[in-house]
Amino acid sequence: MLLVEAEATSQLDAALWTLPRGGGVGTPAGFHLFDDKRRTLEFALDHLHRHAPARAPVVALPAGAPYGEIVVDARRCTLCLACVGACPEGALQDSKEAPELRFIEANCVQCGLCERTCPEHAIALQPRLLFGTSAKQPRTLNKAEPFCCVRCAKPFGTRQMVDAMLARLATHAMFASTQGQRRLQMCADCRVIDMMENTSEQRITDLDRKT
Repeated sequence: MLLVEAEATSQLDAALWTLPRGGGVGTPAGFHLFDDKRRTLEFALDHLHRHAPARAPVVALPAGAPYGEIVVDARRCTLCLACVGACPEGALQDSKEAPELRFIEANCVQCGLCERTCPEHAIALQPRLLFGTSAKQPRTLNKAEPFCCVRCAKPFGTRQMVDAMLARLATHAMFASTQGQRRLQMCADCRVIDMMENTSEQRITDLDRKT
């Protein structure tokens, strides 16, 4: 990761030196240096952007740059939120109100953990530098209506997530039956209760007695 960042920084530095020389920024910066180097760099970039003769809202960066966004394929994403748990910088967040994936671009370091963690391969990295307040505000990358438990009607997961489980486990012995498929449409609590109430099913304890 450090080698990739060093290479990207070297490429950015080389590109800056090819720009035509001007008189510099006429207005001095009014901020102090911070112990956090990334935060200091953000203040410097924002200052240069505010006083640039032509202010582009987005600047493309080379692969491996420590700034950028992530692109989510909503057709693949089941909102399992594995990426949220993998993100070390809090750039990816969930919502307590509804199944939703949010993203704060200013926090993203393009480490790629979300991309490698996603079981649906629905995430791609997009290096770039976004200016303005929108980079620091959470935005919604994907959302869905919650799926309700068929037993207690409590919302859990999404319809896309449940459909994916049904498709993948359709040939599994535990879920091939109608009851097994219905159990996949239950919340975790109701799933356990249903297993305990259904006395006709073979249990692991019965296998122990036979041996």
